[in-house]
Amino acid sequence: MNFFKLFRTVNNKQNIKYNTPALACSQSKSGLRVNIRLHTYRNCFLVIGIFGLFIFSSCNILSHSKKSNLTSRENYDFTYTFLEAERLKMLGNFDEATFLFEKCKKLNNISATVNYELATLYIQKKDYSKAIYFAKTAIKLNPQNSWYKALLAVLYKQTNEPKKAILVYKELLKTNPNRVDFLYELANLYNYIKKYDDALKYYETIENNFGVNETVSLEKERIYLVKGNKNKAYNEIQKLIESNPGEVRYYGMLAESYVSDGDFEKASEVYQQMLKIDPNNGLVHLSLSDFYRLNKEYEKSFNELKIAFASTDVEIDIKIKMLITFLNFSNESPELKDQSSQLLKILIETYPDNNEPRTLYADFLLKENKVTEAREHLRIVTKTVKSKYLIWEQLLIIESTLNDYEAIYNESSEALEYFPNQPELYYFNGLSAYQLKKYDKAQESLKQGVEIVTDNLPLKANMYSILADVYNKLGKIKESDEAMEQVLKIDKGNKIVLNNYSYYLSLRGDSLDKAERMSMLCVELEPNNYTYLDTYAWVLYKENKLQKAFEIIEKAYNNGGKNNAVIVEHYGDILYKLGQIDKANELWNEAFKLGQASEFLNKKIIQKILIE
Repeated sequence: MNFFKLFRTVNNKQNIKYNTPALACSQSKSGLRVNIRLHTYRNCFLVIGIFGLFIFSSCNILSHSKKSNLTSRENYDFTYTFLEAERLKMLGNFDEATFLFEKCKKLNNISATVNYELATLYIQKKDYSKAIYFAKTAIKLNPQNSWYKALLAVLYKQTNEPKKAILVYKELLKTNPNRVDFLYELANLYNYIKKYDDALKYYETIENNFGVNETVSLEKERIYLVKGNKNKAYNEIQKLIESNPGEVRYYGMLAESYVSDGDFEKASEVYQQMLKIDPNNGLVHLSLSDFYRLNKEYEKSFNELKIAFASTDVEIDIKIKMLITFLNFSNESPELKDQSSQLLKILIETYPDNNEPRTLYADFLLKENKVTEAREHLRIVTKTVKSKYLIWEQLLIIESTLNDYEAIYNESSEALEYFPNQPELYYFNGLSAYQLKKYDKAQESLKQGVEIVTDNLPLKANMYSILADVYNKLGKIKESDEAMEQVLKIDKGNKIVLNNYSYYLSLRGDSLDKAERMSMLCVELEPNNYTYLDTYAWVLYKENKLQKAFEIIEKAYNNGGKNNAVIVEHYGDILYKLGQIDKANELWNEAFKLGQASEFLNKKIIQKILIE
């Protein structure tokens, strides 16, 4: 987490305005401040078309460098066509505008303005070779027009021909010696082609004519560092400090330069100056935190970091990025976990209306297995943020781990108001409704869910599985069987459905051979599962295969089934059918003590007979 150059990139408060393509000036206590228009090689030309309107509005469209011999009718046609072309250009109909300007050119082939307009249109089409051709033609027809030359220079930059751009800007400076934007472009271009001495010459001209400027000073500093002259580089930052002694950012730049150079003693001195100027500046404390970390003073580093996190001077996005780094390494030591927790709590307190820190804290708590706490934070988030589906889903997953079906039902119902096309929500809603014995609602939700789920086959199978149980509870036997068949089409080895399906069939005494095959497959897949063994035994019992049923139920009993009242009761029923009545009675009594056996169990015990 190295935040070197923090003060060069974060919360840049320099006052640079771009009111014209030339320069804007404002009066300050230190004198005239020059605000320079910056260009990049990629997007500086995008506003050129607007300047075309400026030219059009400030000069007659028929003014030329050469005398026009147009008749009055030709003048009328030219003017009308030009105005229509300009209108289409403003509407963004560049192809039609180009066609009309080409027509203007045929009507009057000595109009510099038409050539200029065509150049700007071909820029919009990214046909730079044609744009250059028309810009050069405009200059040939009107060599005194600086706008045309400026456009050509920009085009040379766009096509990565910096040396040609330099020649054009030098020509522009001959007639516009005080145009700071031209000076700056020349400095930048020389910088770009690594002719640093020439770049410095133009930067210094700007500085001498218009005073100390942050952008210029930082460019000069960078060049001096490239040339290996650290003292001159530091001097550029010192000049910024002297020109604006109350601007803590400049001290920060100097401190970070010293840190980069390994001069921790000088850096420390500058940091102390910064604290005197602005003791509550969060950026200062953030930079100090990194300084102490590099100096292996970890306790001081974390203390400064906490101050920075509690300050709104540092953008929350930077803090979040730092936190994610902390969280990624938090498992490496208890100390890092504790620090992560502290920072998250500070962010929640500092930004009570921003839900991102709270969401991160919920994730952190989940990893620490503090599920209930995580749930509370996500519930707070969903009170204000309804539109983030993943938060709803995470909350519902947590509720599921806590088996809070009432909460799952209420929260999934609310989430469905905002996300009616999310099949997972129908799953949660249907599952919870089933658990709460709201079978009609469960049926409704699950039927909707299976209709909209597409590529998530496991989810579809789960919904059909629950729907089968719902239908069974509602006495819709045919629909229940069909739902289970749908599951087995998707997943023929689905043990839960194979078990439930065979058990339901055995209870009805229906398709027992099919029930046996499914139940036997379950046992083959999981041979020691007492639930599957019990079902298999019960199917065999229903088929009157008593000896085999006895062997299987005994295995179920010995593999954990002895604590399940239904299994113990089944064991007793099978023994009774085998003639072991006393042993059957013992097991029925055992099942009675466990509770939750069948409604006939008490009668079986009292009457000592099998009741089915």
